[in-house]
Amino acid sequence: MTAYFDSSVILSIILHEPRHEEAYALWILSERKVSSLLLRIETVISLRRTYVRNILKLDESWFTNKLAVLKKYLDEIEYMPIDETLETAVSSNKELAGCRTLDAIHIATALEYRNLENENIRLYTFDTEMHKLAEYFKFSTNDKNE
Repeated sequence: MTAYFDSSVILSIILHEPRHEEAYALWILSERKVSSLLLRIETVISLRRTYVRNILKLDESWFTNKLAVLKKYLDEIEYMPIDETLETAVSSNKELAGCRTLDAIHIATALEYRNLENENIRLYTFDTEMHKLAEYFKFSTNDKNE
C-alpha cells in the first residue's frame, strides 16, 4: 500500500506527541511512503521551532538528536518536486483554496501521485482541515482524525 504522509504525522512520532503510537502504526503499515519535497523543509523548521520555544528546558543536543531521527524517517520517503505539474494541479482544483497554502500543496501533490500511479493511495494527516479536504477528494485516510 502507498501512503502519502504530511508533516503532522511524522512530527507526532519524532516529538512523541499524544497520537505518536497511531502515527507509528500508520508508518509501519505503509509499504511505500510518498510526500512532497515540502515535507523535508516543514519538518526541520518545526523541530527548530520546538527547540527555540523550549530552549530553557532542552539542552543543545536535543535538536541534533531529533534531526538525526527525523533524517532516518525522511530517507524512507519518495518525494515529488514542487514544479509546473503541481502548479497545474493547484490551478485546476479550486477546492484547495479551502485550506492553508502548505496543506493545499500537500493535497495537490497527493492528487498527482494518485494520477501518476493510477491507484487510490492513502493520505495520512493529523490536521483537521487537511483531513476534511482529503476525504473530499476521496482519499483513504486515517479515520481517527480529531
